[in-house]
Amino acid sequence: MSIKHTIALSAIAAALTLLAGCASAPKQAVPEAEQIAGANEPDLVAQLRERMAAGTLQRQEKAEDKKPSEAAGDTSRSPALVATSARQQAAMAVSADYTRAISLMAADQNDEALALLQKVSAKEPSFAGPVINQGVILLKQKKFAEAEKVLRQALVINASNPYAHNLLGIALREQGKFADARAAYETALGIDPNYAKAHFNFGVLADLYLQDLPLALTHYERYQALQSKPDPAVANWVVDLQKRTGVYKAPPPAPRAPEPVEEPMAEGADAPATTPAAADGA
Repeated sequence: MSIKHTIALSAIAAALTLLAGCASAPKQAVPEAEQIAGANEPDLVAQLRERMAAGTLQRQEKAEDKKPSEAAGDTSRSPALVATSARQQAAMAVSADYTRAISLMAADQNDEALALLQKVSAKEPSFAGPVINQGVILLKQKKFAEAEKVLRQALVINASNPYAHNLLGIALREQGKFADARAAYETALGIDPNYAKAHFNFGVLADLYLQDLPLALTHYERYQALQSKPDPAVANWVVDLQKRTGVYKAPPPAPRAPEPVEEPMAEGADAPATTPAAADGA
C-alpha cells in the first residue's frame, strides 16, 4: 500500500470514528475498581480496515465514479443521501485533528489532547465522539463535575451511546450521586446488555457504595461471563460475595487417581517369588 493510500486510510478511519460517535481511547489491562471504564471500546479503525480489505469502500467509490454529474446540491438525490454525504465531508474536514488528539491521549498528553478535541467539537458540534473523549480525559484528571457536564452534552448529541452513559456513571459516582450513577449504568446496559465494563462498574457501585451485595454479585458474575479469560481479582470478589450472601457452593473435590489393579494369575502359571530369598533361588 502506498503512502498516499495509508494517509487516506487514516483520514477515513478517523472520520468513521467521528460518525460512529464512540470513544476510542487506548486499551487498558486488568480492570480495577477505580479504573476509568470505556478505554477499550470497539476499535472502529480496525473495523474500517477489515471492511476496506473486503472491498466494501472500493465498491462504493466505483459506484460514485459512475455518476459524475450528480452534484452535492442536486435536488434529484435522496435527502437522506445528501445529509449523509454532508456528514461524511464534515467528518473528513476534522479527521486529521481528531486522529492527532487520539494519539495524544495514547501518549498521556491529555491537556494537549483536550484542547484539540475542544477545537474539533467547536468546528463540528454534531459529533459525539470528540465530546466523549473530552469526558474520558476529564475523568482521568479527576475533574468529575466537568466530566459530567461534557458527557451530558455528548448524550444530547447521541443518547444511544452506551459508552457515554457508562462514563457518566463514573463521573456521578465520584460525586456521590449514587442513584443517578445507577440509572446511568442501567441505561448503558439497556442499550447494550453485553457491555462488560458497564457490568463491572455497576458491580463496583453496588458493592462499595450501595451495599447491595446480591446486585453486585449479579453484575460481577455477568462481567466474568463476558470475558474470554476470567479476571482472577473479580473471581475472588465473586466467591467473597457468594459467601456473604449465603449462596456459595464449594466446588466438588478433585477426582482421586484410580487405584492400581493387579492382573489375575493365569491357571498353571508359576507363583511369583514372595521373598528376596525365593527370588534369588535360595
